[in-house]
Amino acid sequence: MTLPVELASIFRAKQKSYKMVLILCIIEEYKQTKLQFLPLSTVAERFLSYYQSSNEEGQTVDTPPANVADSWGAFTLTQTKSLLKTPIDALSAVLETTGDSITFKTSIWSVLDEAMLQELAEYAQTQLDAYNEQLAVQFNFSLKETFDHVLDNYLTFKTQPFANHSVGALVRNRIPEYLRSLDFIDSEYKVQGSIGQGNWVGIPWIAILDKRLNMTIQRGEYIVYLFAEDMSAVYLTLIQGVTEPLQRLKKKRAYPYFKQKSEEIRAILPLENLQLDDLVPGIGDDYQAAIIASVRYERGQVPNDAQLLADLKNVVHNYKLYAEIVAQKSPPTELPVFKYTIAHLYLTQGIINYLGQYPNQFTSLEELIAHPGVIFKTGDEIKNPKERAQHLGRAIQELGLITIEDNQYALTSLGWNYFQGFDLQIWQLSANQAELLRNYFSEEVAHDQASNLIKVMNLAIALCEELENFTLVQFNEPFIAAMGMEESWSTVTQESRSRFMLNWLEELQYLRKSGDMYTYEQPIKEEPVDNLSVMERIEAIKVFIRGKGFHFPQGLIENFYLSLKTKPFAILAGVSGTGKTKLVKLFAEALGATSSSGQFTLIPVRPDWSDPSDLLGYKDLTGAFRPGKLAEVLAVAAQERNRHKPYFICLDEMNLARVEHYFSDLLSVIETQEWREERIVTVPLIEAKSLAPEDQPLYGGLALPDNVYLIGTVNMDETTHPFSKKVLDRANTIEFNYINLEQFPDLVGSQVEEAGGRAPNAFLRSEFLQLIDAYAQHEELAKRVTAQLVRVNGILEQVHSHVGFRIRDAVCFYMIYNEQFELMGEDEAFDLQLLQKILPRVQGSSSSVKRVLLQLMQVALGRNLPLQDYLDNASELYMKWSSWSASEEKAKYPFSARKLAFMLRRLEEDGFTSYWLS
Repeated sequence: MTLPVELASIFRAKQKSYKMVLILCIIEEYKQTKLQFLPLSTVAERFLSYYQSSNEEGQTVDTPPANVADSWGAFTLTQTKSLLKTPIDALSAVLETTGDSITFKTSIWSVLDEAMLQELAEYAQTQLDAYNEQLAVQFNFSLKETFDHVLDNYLTFKTQPFANHSVGALVRNRIPEYLRSLDFIDSEYKVQGSIGQGNWVGIPWIAILDKRLNMTIQRGEYIVYLFAEDMSAVYLTLIQGVTEPLQRLKKKRAYPYFKQKSEEIRAILPLENLQLDDLVPGIGDDYQAAIIASVRYERGQVPNDAQLLADLKNVVHNYKLYAEIVAQKSPPTELPVFKYTIAHLYLTQGIINYLGQYPNQFTSLEELIAHPGVIFKTGDEIKNPKERAQHLGRAIQELGLITIEDNQYALTSLGWNYFQGFDLQIWQLSANQAELLRNYFSEEVAHDQASNLIKVMNLAIALCEELENFTLVQFNEPFIAAMGMEESWSTVTQESRSRFMLNWLEELQYLRKSGDMYTYEQPIKEEPVDNLSVMERIEAIKVFIRGKGFHFPQGLIENFYLSLKTKPFAILAGVSGTGKTKLVKLFAEALGATSSSGQFTLIPVRPDWSDPSDLLGYKDLTGAFRPGKLAEVLAVAAQERNRHKPYFICLDEMNLARVEHYFSDLLSVIETQEWREERIVTVPLIEAKSLAPEDQPLYGGLALPDNVYLIGTVNMDETTHPFSKKVLDRANTIEFNYINLEQFPDLVGSQVEEAGGRAPNAFLRSEFLQLIDAYAQHEELAKRVTAQLVRVNGILEQVHSHVGFRIRDAVCFYMIYNEQFELMGEDEAFDLQLLQKILPRVQGSSSSVKRVLLQLMQVALGRNLPLQDYLDNASELYMKWSSWSASEEKAKYPFSARKLAFMLRRLEEDGFTSYWLS
């Protein structure tokens, strides 16, 4: 293909055939008229004609939007021009519209000769034919084959990039479309599916809801296919919505409520050929507690389509009976209706601001309207101020911000907190005010006495959460139906009310808008406060690890914690089989960071890794970004809803490849950490401008979040590579070479759960980035530690291994944290820093290296040595100090002394020494 890159990938992302057909229509019209600027109406006529003639000839093509027309034959030219906005926007990189005309951009015309135009037409036709062939296959839909496909492959799919994955379209669109086409699924039913929002969900689902009972899966009763988390089975279930009851009753009271409700429903329905017990493994405790009846289809034993449809028809029959019973027993309830515009969210600010000047007292309506310049944004120009004030007052009364009695207005306690949240711009919602309203909506979600506005807000929020990513058109239909206003409101009114609601939700930070697409934003949880002190938390971690049957040397957990607290990158070194990887996994699990939660990730390093793309990802030949495993974890950890949770990434056998090659970007980015709005941020690992537009939202500007901790495990042998000082400067190197095989598991019980509950990220996140951050409060300790480092640095200068400010700061931080949390003595802590930050830098074969090792041994022992004697033969020294029990003498820094003894022995016996050879 010789097409320029701008044209060569325009059909890479396609959900419909519209883009291909549009390009073909433009080319055909140009060939006929030789005009570069083509009338949009003429192109629209060609576009509509293609679908209408294809339908008449019996060809398989996309159906028109269901909410607009039943067939292409009923589609109008005006509707076609409106529909064309979607592919035109998608092709905005190569097309532009001016008034009523459409054309290729000037930059595209400059390279389009007749041959290139023909190639583009052939490209579009080839893509269109392939798409329609696939569409024809889809029309021959098999529910059995689809379930088999998901059960057999979903766990593999979860290891792949989430964005635009084919199984997403299958679960969200194709299966619901098929189910809606069944004759026993009538228009009263809403069908939707999900594999997650932005990330893979453990239990995919496809739900069928009777709109008369509920419009959201968060409450009420509905039918749902649930896939077991281990993909061992898929269940067809009649179930209760769990979200709202759990919010209202909490788990302790909600589970008995679910059980009682299930028993009541089972007593009034036939439920023939359905399983009625609660034993439905693999779908989570909440779903299991809420199941009324189910059918299980095991992987490899899913029955044929006829049986699947018979089972579904049976469950739908019971569901319809239940809906009829509910309708007979319950008087019709008044549905909540949204009556406001986006202006109501701003124009009410003046009344609240005025009432806030007079707390704990009522203010009359007459007094309010006597100050139009204060309570109305337009001031004295307002017409009918009394009616306007009353109208605005009703809105904020429904929001719970004011109370009104006999035209007397006063702030509620919520309103007073809202008033205190004002910033300088009173006619705009502040971040604090938006958060206050979000919390209030959440509290009122299940209250029957909630106001009409609160109910309709929560209804819209629930719909957006289920839709996840959607347009105004996709939101409009279920939202209007949920309010029962399909017949009462005109099409224009329906669309405007839906748009106003989305405006509200966007302003309140429930939604993020990009172009015509809205994305639901999960509620951001505040950073939880740890209910344990650091010392208690570490003790709980050790108990957890012992309960799992493992035992690590005394002080190791404290050392590992301090190392990660100092810098979010540590190296665990030692011989194979000592438990390096297990330590990382158990430490993470003790804090609630498990593989199943996505907070612990093991990445085995391959010997052929040679650049950062092996970790971060790369762009393929089409320009699409293929994220590496590290990039996927960073993207999840960086999401606002996850920022309070720690994420652990274990790079196993880290030095099988050269770390400086594949890890270079991470090493550099770690050093760009800085404080920004109480968060630690770095420069991006992946620049947004280097990615295609569809990849930018998730991976563009991806940096290293302050809740990610990188731990490398290394074995030092002939198959591995040594570390450069660039790596060693940025990590604490914790060694695992001293093995006591007589350590046995403590039988404290094997059912130990998370160590004191999940730990917040604050437990591990650094508090200092530069020494100035800690110096004022820890000046004395910083000077004391620095004085020792100055002495050591004077020794290291002899072999050009002295350290700089980076290591000075890191050692000071380690010592400060240790003193702050009272984890070990000062000498013990400095011993570990000497061992982990200084000694790995020393290696060589010269007499200068030996002299340096002997001088460092003097520091470690805390006394002078006859250096000249030991320069000739140091065997007496290293034989004495290479074992803990060899001497009753005490070293000031025993771990360092023992390591130095091994390094001296290697130098004398092998003629070369290194930290890694002992």
